[in-house]
Amino acid sequence: MNHMAKNVQSPSFIIPMIFSVLLSSCSGGGRTEAVSAAHAQETAVSVAAGQNVYVELARKVVPSVVNISTLTAIKHSPFGGGGAAPEDPFRRFFEDFFRQHGGGPIPGPRGREDGEEEGLPPPMIPGGKAPQAMSLGTGFIIDASGLILTNNHVVAGADEIKISFTEEADEKPTDGEVVGRDPELDVALIKVKSKREMVPLPFGDSDKLAVGEYVAAVGNPFGQGHSVTHGIISAKGRIAPDFPLAKYIQTDAPINPGNSGGPLLNLRGEVIGINNAIDQRAQGIGFAIPINSVKAVLDQLRTKGNVSRGYIGVLVNDLTPEVAKQIGAPKDLRAPFVTQVYPGEPADRAGVEVYDVILEFGGKKIRNFGDLITAVTGISVGSSAEMRVLRQGKEQSFKVQVSERPGARTDKREPARPGKKQKEPTPQVETGMTIRTLTDEDARELGIPKGMTGVLVDTVAYGGPADRAGLMRGDLIVEVDRKPVANTESFYSVVRSKKSYLLRVRRMDPQGRDAFTVLVLELK
Repeated sequence: MNHMAKNVQSPSFIIPMIFSVLLSSCSGGGRTEAVSAAHAQETAVSVAAGQNVYVELARKVVPSVVNISTLTAIKHSPFGGGGAAPEDPFRRFFEDFFRQHGGGPIPGPRGREDGEEEGLPPPMIPGGKAPQAMSLGTGFIIDASGLILTNNHVVAGADEIKISFTEEADEKPTDGEVVGRDPELDVALIKVKSKREMVPLPFGDSDKLAVGEYVAAVGNPFGQGHSVTHGIISAKGRIAPDFPLAKYIQTDAPINPGNSGGPLLNLRGEVIGINNAIDQRAQGIGFAIPINSVKAVLDQLRTKGNVSRGYIGVLVNDLTPEVAKQIGAPKDLRAPFVTQVYPGEPADRAGVEVYDVILEFGGKKIRNFGDLITAVTGISVGSSAEMRVLRQGKEQSFKVQVSERPGARTDKREPARPGKKQKEPTPQVETGMTIRTLTDEDARELGIPKGMTGVLVDTVAYGGPADRAGLMRGDLIVEVDRKPVANTESFYSVVRSKKSYLLRVRRMDPQGRDAFTVLVLELK
């Protein structure tokens, strides 16, 4: 590890050198020599300090970082296209995104297209036992008693968990046991029993991070063992689709498959995030879960093994100027608006309606989808909170009793297959799409609740009005201009002239869950 650390060069080496050259070119005579000498000395100090920061940081934190390997029995023959190791859900998202935008699947390590963390082939077990798939990840010690934090997706579905504290050849991996999971935040708490002295890493304050701040990441990339990389905070407040309960930290510190679950650290050696995801289409785009989000659930993971969160039973989209104009809200207002209210849930009982713009919840100003999730999940289950909304230009307040957030749905549904086309009336206006009335067969395939009606988008013409609005094949249009749509006839009874229409659309998110969005179809 030391020989690697010596080759690390801090960016602080470059800036003083450039500054010194600039001053030399702008000054003259003895003053130039004096200034150059002074800055040369500063540069030497900066180089030494920059190198020592990462050397000392690595020496301090690496012993508290562990490598995690898991074994999962493959339930089907690997030669028949059966199961594989648990997938990294963020990898799935980026593959889906890439395909939707004209690309193919993202190649895995060594050119493979699977979802394994490190790309190791599944070992064959002698004696007729089922083959097993191996996955590698990272974790870090948070308590001297043997508690280790990692990502939930690193250990999800694992039959065996093995923890390695060092890279010594004679170390026998220690068995690990999951004591708490939070799939929605993607964190897991593991317990190990060992006589080894375990030094926990201290937590920092992720709310105080600044863009441009130096950070370091420690992990087990591609099974290479304890590896240290460094970079900066590239951005804060990133929202990822699969785990919307935290605003993620973006960093350019190199993170690779196998780094999942490892710590992102500030230069004081404090954990400020848990490395979680990468955009494999790019270089230097990695994401980490802010440690403050983890702190908020740690006690529940320790004591209950799971996390209870507040839930009010709505789906929302962030307001756009186009939608704001249609629902009577100020065009420059930054806030989410309700796209679906689930019957019988807290928001429905309180009187919240679709198209309500949410301004405040529990005394906290709501500017976007992430703010609402943070505010709602921060309220104790069973407690009531005031919700202030804008409805048709007028503010209203409701008392909402927060219930427990139901677990994330694990079932996956296949995308809709083209059904038997029904004879439909000729549309009165060109929309750039073809639609059909939702059938019972369509509803079963899409997992649409009984009683929901609408028209299913069959095809979308590239560059046409529907495409520009953001409609996609498989979308279910349930309302036009706030009027329910029962079939194609009722759709075209409203959409019959060249103007703007407000569409409420039901579509599935990457996890197979209900998602509702509101789009503006411009036919002008």
